[in-house]
Amino acid sequence: MKKCASCTKDLPDAALHCVFCGAKQAPSPALQPGNAKTVMGYGGQELEALRAQAAAQNAGRAGAPSSAPAAAPYTPPNPSAQPQSPMSSAPMAPMSSGGSQPNVPPAGYGAPMAPASAANAATMFVPPPNAAGPRPAGPAPAGSFNVPPPSAATLATAQANQLPSPMAPAQVAPVAALAPVASPPYLASQTAARAGRPIEPWKDALPMMMFIWGGLLIAAFVTPLSTDPMAFNWDAIIHAEGTAKLPPLILAAVGLLTVVMAAIPLAAGARGMMALMLGLAGVFVPTLLAGMPPWQILVSTVGLVLLPMGLLARHEYRDAALPRILITVGAIAHLLPYLLPINGSLPLIELFKLVIDAPGAAKIILILMLGQITLVVLSLLCWLPAPASGGAKMIAWMLILFPLVMHAAVLFLVGDPSNITSTPYAGAMSWVAGGGGGEASMAFGSVSIGVAYLAITGYGGATVLGKQLE
Repeated sequence: MKKCASCTKDLPDAALHCVFCGAKQAPSPALQPGNAKTVMGYGGQELEALRAQAAAQNAGRAGAPSSAPAAAPYTPPNPSAQPQSPMSSAPMAPMSSGGSQPNVPPAGYGAPMAPASAANAATMFVPPPNAAGPRPAGPAPAGSFNVPPPSAATLATAQANQLPSPMAPAQVAPVAALAPVASPPYLASQTAARAGRPIEPWKDALPMMMFIWGGLLIAAFVTPLSTDPMAFNWDAIIHAEGTAKLPPLILAAVGLLTVVMAAIPLAAGARGMMALMLGLAGVFVPTLLAGMPPWQILVSTVGLVLLPMGLLARHEYRDAALPRILITVGAIAHLLPYLLPINGSLPLIELFKLVIDAPGAAKIILILMLGQITLVVLSLLCWLPAPASGGAKMIAWMLILFPLVMHAAVLFLVGDPSNITSTPYAGAMSWVAGGGGGEASMAFGSVSIGVAYLAITGYGGATVLGKQLE
């Protein structure tokens, strides 16, 4: 350090101007390379002396290990031996002319400014330090120079001399900042809604149901119609006349196509649509071929077809309104024939009277019919708020398997079980495709839809509904 020649303030040895008063200082004498200081503040001769002292101490320790050597006295560095800083070669301007910082030439200085270093070059996001524009408020970042803006006289002098202004703002082309795309917030309400809307919940269940019930349809087709004489469904296709060939042909076609559609790779929505169409063909085509049934039977059949698919969809999509509406329409369609008066009396009231008056086994059949009506009414529990399921899946499967229960009750309570050996199809397999139980089942109004068609239609329709609700 040295004293200022004017204000006697402490200045670095390499300073040519006082940063306090601006007075010019005498340059420090150049030192020999051997006397130049290192980054630790020691000159070359001092380092040699320190090395010699360290060598003497090490030799003393080796000769007399029990005696501790005395510490070498500290020699302060020679202030006059400090080398001249490279910055001293740069011209300095006094504070009065605006050049109070190093490397800033005074106004009108003849030499042009050196090009900006790569560290101060403009980037994609940040303009250079001397670029035009308002400076941000707050303290300057570390490592930056707090250089005041040039005065009007400085700019005018630089323009007259056709020299670049020492502090003129650089003409930097505007660069569009590429702001990162902000992701939407992660809301808990969206997570709860997503949990109530699964994606393709029947992707694996639908092919399995199509394999099982399609295989049962094929098994029902190959079951003999009678054993004495032996007759099969394909005999009816060959020898029957007119539209009588179509019911067994539809049975075989729907069963085979159902298995094939389950085996080939298809999207869940497309497979569900194919299952729905095949199931509806198996339900309505044989019924309509025999002639238009009474509207009560037709409307009740439509309601039984809508209920399983709506209940299965309600079990998975518990906050959706469409399955609830479908279940309600199906329940009303099935209950409507029982609630509209015929000849001055309600069929539902007459059914209760028959339950009271019917003898023995017939009473059980009528109670089972009331049980089906009860299941349809219970399906209206679908309007319970989510996440309650309202027993939707259980009620759906009870409605799907109800034809099997009714077929067994009619066969063993009212009919003759020995018919299974003489007419295997009617006695053992007719519940698969519907119309089971023979004449006794017709008498009690239990000519029902086949269990296979209800299962295929229910899962296929639920898959189609699910694709609309995802």
